[in-house]
Amino acid sequence: LAQLGGRMMTERTTVLGGATGLADSGAQYVTVTDDADVAEAHKPLYDSLAAAGVLVPMRGRIEGGRAADGGGTNYVAPQGVASIVERVFSMSSLSPCCSRRAAALRHVAARGEEARSRWELTSADGRCEQFDGVVVACPIPDMLALIDTGEGGAWLDGASGVGRADLTGVQYSSRYALTLFYPASAAAVFAAHIDWAARYVSKADDDAIVYLAHDSAKRGGEDGGAVSLVVHTSVPYGIRALKAAEPEESVLADLRARVGKLLPWLPEPESLVLRPWRVSQVRYPVALPGGAACLPLRPAAGGRAAPALVLAGDAFSPLGSRFDGCVQSGESAAAAVLAALVGT
Repeated sequence: LAQLGGRMMTERTTVLGGATGLADSGAQYVTVTDDADVAEAHKPLYDSLAAAGVLVPMRGRIEGGRAADGGGTNYVAPQGVASIVERVFSMSSLSPCCSRRAAALRHVAARGEEARSRWELTSADGRCEQFDGVVVACPIPDMLALIDTGEGGAWLDGASGVGRADLTGVQYSSRYALTLFYPASAAAVFAAHIDWAARYVSKADDDAIVYLAHDSAKRGGEDGGAVSLVVHTSVPYGIRALKAAEPEESVLADLRARVGKLLPWLPEPESLVLRPWRVSQVRYPVALPGGAACLPLRPAAGGRAAPALVLAGDAFSPLGSRFDGCVQSGESAAAAVLAALVGT
C-alpha cells in the first residue's frame, strides 16, 4: 500500500489550475459509538484528534441515513480520513513501513540463554526480520494465509473457545467506490443543485448505488480546492460484478451512466478513480469469549516463553467495522502483547 489506513483511504489528485483534490473513497466519516463505556474510554483520543484539527464535527447535511451509524456525533477529517491514521502513528514511537507485503511468519526457537523465542517475518522482497511479538490485523482471509506459512496456524487450531471455523465463517462486504474530481469552478454548479454533503440513495432511485458524497463539502467546504464526488455501490452489485470478473471499463461506464441519471446536471470530471473494495466492512464480527476484542494465540506445548502472536482488527471487535471498533481492538492487542512480554 502507498498510504496508511486500509479502508480509511484518501484519494489525492491535482486538477486544472493546480488545485489539490482530496476525497475519501472508503470510510466516509467517524460516528462516536452509542456504547457509553467505550465512548468514555475513547474520549481522550477523540479530544486529542480534535485539538490537533484532525477531526472536526460534521456540519454538512446527510440526506437519508442508516441505522448502523447510531446516534453519536459525526466527525469528518478536513485532510481526509487517512490523516487520522497518520496522526495516530505520529503520536506513537512507531515508524510504519508501507509497500512491503508480509509473505511468511515463522517461529524461531530461543538460542542459548535467551529468555524467549521470536517470530521471523519474511517480506515478499526476501527481507527477514525478527520480533518479540506480532499483531496481525489484516482481513481474515489474508491473516490465515500468513499464519499458515508457519506455526501460527497450528496455534490457532489448538486454541480453545474460538477456532479456525469461527474465523473462516466471517463474511465481508464487497463494493466499488467511484471518485470524480472537478475544477474549483464547479463548486458553484454543485451549490446550485444540491444542499447535502452526503446522500443515502434508496433502491427506488437506483438498485446499484447506495451512497453519494459531495466529498469536498463534507470535509468542511471548498476554499479554492478541487471539487470531489464519491459514489459507493451496494454490496450485492459489488459481489456480483467482482465474482463475474466484470472488466473495470464496463463497471465504470455503468456507474457513470447511473450517476448521470441521479445527478443529470453534473459536468464532465477532470479525473476519476474506480476502486474495487473486495474486502470492505465485516458483516458480523467474530464472537470472542467475554466480549474480547482480539485473539492472542499460544502454543499447545509448554517450554520457554512463547513470543506474542495476536490476531486483531475490526473483525474481532464487538463494535465491528467502525472507528471505535478499530481502536478497541488495537488497544486490546497492545495490552495482550504487553502482558506477554511482561510475563516473561
